Amino acid sequence: MHLTENIDYFMAQSFFNDAELKGYKLTPGHFNTNIWLHNEKVNLDEVIKAAKKFTDSRIFIIAEGLHKGFYIYSILEKACIKLIRNSETVKAQQIA
Repeated sequence: MHLTENIDYFMAQSFFNDAELKGYKLTPGHFNTNIWLHNEKVNLDEVIKAAKKFTDSRIFIIAEGLHKGFYIYSILEKACIKLIRNSETVKAQQIA
């Protein structure tokens, strides 16, 4: 089960540019991307559900680094969300 976190669109764009420069961007359909999605336990049903929030959904996957994650964004709506795992949220709450 994944939750979503709203990310500032313009900040996300800087994350994406940085990831491309560092070679952290994953491209859908590539074998490494499939392995990453499996290891991160990304549920494609959850991705589809989250993507329906936007009329022009696009995805960006950052494989590693500070901003690692699966992002869904909309150019038209200037909005971005990041999928986060429920377990990560629980850990963060337990630490706080």
